[in-house]
Amino acid sequence: MNFKKLIRHFPELAHLPVDEQQHLLTRAHQDAFSSDNKMRNWRSNFIAALLMTSLCFLFVLVIRPALGISQQTSAIMLMIIAFPAYLVIQQQRVIKQIRTSLKKFLP
Repeated sequence: MNFKKLIRHFPELAHLPVDEQQHLLTRAHQDAFSSDNKMRNWRSNFIAALLMTSLCFLFVLVIRPALGISQQTSAIMLMIIAFPAYLVIQQQRVIKQIRTSLKKFLP
């Protein structure tokens, strides 16, 4: 966990000293991804992967032929749009999970 990059997503910790910020974020991260939440995290990842896969298949099998786009162009579009979108969505989901756990530890 890269603390410096992660802390910018949590402005509610800005008033605290740096070591306390790091301690709270570490506790929140451990709580969010503990073994108690393992199945929920797994299910969320699985659903996101299935959704992304189905949208890509929809694009390749239905939308691409309807628009007359070549295979190479559609592959480039998927790599430029779909994959980064998936990564951003996953990052936001992780930040949301950590924020939910962080609220437990904040006074």
